[in-house]
Amino acid sequence: MSEQANVDCAAGFGVRLIGCADDAVLPIGMHDYAEALGCCMLVDKTMFIADVLDCDASVVVCCRPEGFGKSMNLSMLRAFLERPAVGRSGQRLFADAQIWDANGGRYRDEYACYPVISLDFSGAARRGLAVAGVVRDALSGECARLLALLEAPDLARDKVRHIERVARGVASADEIDSVLGVLIELLEIACDDQVVLLVDGYDAAWSRHASARDASDADPAELLDRVLFDAIAAAGHSLRFACLMGERPNPAEAALSSRSCSYCLSTPLSTWCDRWFGFSDVEVEALLNHAGREEYLDDAREWLEGYRFGRAYCSSSERVIGFLGRGCTAPVRADLYGYADCLSRVVAGWNLDRLSVLFDLLEAHGCAEVPLCLGTAEPDVSPDDGMWTALYLSGFLTTDMTEEPEHGDRLRALRLPNNELRQALRLVIIEWFECAAEDIRDVDVFRDGLCHGNEDTVRRALSRILGDAGIGETDPDTPLPYHLLLQGLCFGLPGYANPASRRKCGADRWDIQVFPTGAVFDIADTIGMLDERPLITINMMYDPGVDALGLELLAVQALLDIERDGIDEIRVPRPAIGRMRWGFGFDGQRVSVVCQRL
Repeated sequence: MSEQANVDCAAGFGVRLIGCADDAVLPIGMHDYAEALGCCMLVDKTMFIADVLDCDASVVVCCRPEGFGKSMNLSMLRAFLERPAVGRSGQRLFADAQIWDANGGRYRDEYACYPVISLDFSGAARRGLAVAGVVRDALSGECARLLALLEAPDLARDKVRHIERVARGVASADEIDSVLGVLIELLEIACDDQVVLLVDGYDAAWSRHASARDASDADPAELLDRVLFDAIAAAGHSLRFACLMGERPNPAEAALSSRSCSYCLSTPLSTWCDRWFGFSDVEVEALLNHAGREEYLDDAREWLEGYRFGRAYCSSSERVIGFLGRGCTAPVRADLYGYADCLSRVVAGWNLDRLSVLFDLLEAHGCAEVPLCLGTAEPDVSPDDGMWTALYLSGFLTTDMTEEPEHGDRLRALRLPNNELRQALRLVIIEWFECAAEDIRDVDVFRDGLCHGNEDTVRRALSRILGDAGIGETDPDTPLPYHLLLQGLCFGLPGYANPASRRKCGADRWDIQVFPTGAVFDIADTIGMLDERPLITINMMYDPGVDALGLELLAVQALLDIERDGIDEIRVPRPAIGRMRWGFGFDGQRVSVVCQRL
């Protein structure tokens, strides 16, 4: 059962598919609303336009993770509001959409009325391009596109030439900095109406995907501050509104507040506009029914659903379209490695402590209780709190505790949204531990020896991995790093589920269990898999003051404690056959190993 179906938060909203009714083509990789509507089937999100037009603020800021329809919604706004160069647009694009007849058709009064400036800075975040170059190219392209509207004889010729130089790519840095304000001024005069400003990826300069500085050593954050926010503040009533899309709310809040601009902010915690990003459960069901794939609804829920924005649960629209595009099959490993690479860029530095939280998240009902620092008034944000906030805003984690979004110090239980993210995080863990060893074959040898019960093989491989990973160098008097190393190396055992640790059950609980499973992700998880796989139970002891004999006794005692404490006294679940117990002893430099097969 879907979480959304449980809470029934989509009831009464209605679902409408628009576009090519006789064609099941989906807008894979498309972000242009008019183009997609002409050849694809779309979910009707046009009431987002109504929410924006009804907003009293001069600036609307919408923050969502990548893949939830920000670019398509901006393109939809432009298609509805933009005045054509010649004549007036017909109603073809929106005649069948909810917005056309909403509230007695009053939103039609603003249809095709305004000159629209549309800037896309998202290339810096998506492709890691230099921010200055992306900003310059976006401004140049938009100036060239709008030049046809600047032919009125009463326009200041020096300002029109300013626009022309930017369009030709020969403008100076100062002219680039000021061109947006000049363009707004000229368009208002030429069209005798307010201007609409739409910006995709407004927070590109603050993205960890983007390069920090370009060849001119310009600070990208300062550049966007001058180019974008100075122009918005100076424009005043010349703007009907500005709509900024990105992932992070903090840059917009800080910039707009310091300039005394009125703004309305929608974050993943907000209820305002919570229905217009991503696909709800009923929308996914409608798409599957239209494609004749209704039997795959439960698969779509398992792999894709689970995000919560405000009051609504949803799935990533990009991932749903990809799911349908590949015939409703589960994600492939290449997709998940893309997720894993993006995850690593967001965190920018995994260590055992941070990875241990991922271990906990992968447990059944696992969560991390942390504050979400979404506002500008949190100067003392710790690096770890900042990391969890970044993971949340980037869509790797979500929370059901969306109440009171203004309280930044409130602890919220962050969790993994769905199975796709669980598999991606599992790959991150496997890759980190494989990279921690200088020779990846040592990790393979350790896993193979662990499954076969080969004590000597496991001891030699683990000794080399301990030296390569530097375990115990920073905290030589604590057993936790050794426990985390053992748990991490057990991720990826062929034919086994993720390892479960009991270190949080009480003091000196260092046992780990790994259960065989028949539900492997793909064929790669079956390489080296044994036909008869036992339930594996691991226990460890740590004492930095023992000699060689004492080290051997530590491993033996750890093994005996498994039976004494009844750690594996459970009915062995299928497909497990028998039990295997492992005892490990550590003294900070060496390791001893003992195994028992039952």
